[in-house]
Amino acid sequence: MLILVAGGLLVVGLVYYQVGGPEGARYWMAKHALGNIEKRLNSAERRPDGIAEEQIVEGFQRVREAIENRQINLMTLYTVMKDYQNEFNVKKPSTPETQEFLRKLEGTILKDADAEK
Repeated sequence: MLILVAGGLLVVGLVYYQVGGPEGARYWMAKHALGNIEKRLNSAERRPDGIAEEQIVEGFQRVREAIENRQINLMTLYTVMKDYQNEFNVKKPSTPETQEFLRKLEGTILKDADAEK
């Protein structure tokens, strides 16, 4: 039993190290939460008719890249994602609501991220 616990702790420690410790874990969690929202929004029954699948994929990809490069305001990103989930957990967002969400999502990217490209 002790060997299993020690082995489990070793695995957890290695994963924790791989994601970059406490700072990296926050970015890892943000990236995965973002992916879950993208899947939900991009599903056929949740995506508004006026929004192309490519528009959603491109918007989320820019944010995902900013997360990977750590050029994102995590607090604002979490707020935007939480607001989206609270408002659209049950109902399907309209086209203007989805466009506004994508603008807010893009607004979480730090301005220096665009200047470096």
